[in-house]
Amino acid sequence: MKKVLSLLAIALLVCATLSVSAQENQEKKISYNMINEYGFYLGGGTQQTNVGFEGVLVNSILFNRTQDLLGIGLGYSVDICAGHGVPMFLNYRHYFDRGKSVKPLVNIAAGATFIFSGNFDYYDDRYDGHYYQGTIYDYPEADKYKTGFGLYATIASGFRFKALSFAAGFYLRSNPINHYVLDGTGHYQLERSKAFNGGIQVKLGYTF
Repeated sequence: MKKVLSLLAIALLVCATLSVSAQENQEKKISYNMINEYGFYLGGGTQQTNVGFEGVLVNSILFNRTQDLLGIGLGYSVDICAGHGVPMFLNYRHYFDRGKSVKPLVNIAAGATFIFSGNFDYYDDRYDGHYYQGTIYDYPEADKYKTGFGLYATIASGFRFKALSFAAGFYLRSNPINHYVLDGTGHYQLERSKAFNGGIQVKLGYTF
């Protein structure tokens, strides 16, 4: 009986050791990271020049021993045309681990941005079949349309060295805009639409 109990105790000890070891290995494959990134973007589109500064925080989980990353990002941007914005997006990254301290990476983000304190108000004169953008005005009746959602998307590549990272790539964004169109009666009518912009973006980051 004592031998049986001893064998059972040894078996339980071995199983517990294997379980703890497996759990430790599993935990090493998944880790939490907080990524801070700051940079500028430059481009253009349907709303003329697009220049701004942006900072983002990405709450992320790294899989497969820090090779693949999935995260949710939130940030703040200032644009000379679109005004202020709060980007909200899903983020995917992949690090190419070649056994060196510098790891190449790819970075893809897609989501929406909430625009506020921007949204140009201007009028369009249409005559003889031609289009002309006139002087910018701030119409009181358009104040309630100063905010809105737009598209937010980026694709970039770069590298990571320890906790520091650098990435450069392309972006595509949109934001609501107010048009004032001169109708046939000589009055201006408010029309809401989207301005689409694209260009290059450069960011420096730090991972906690």
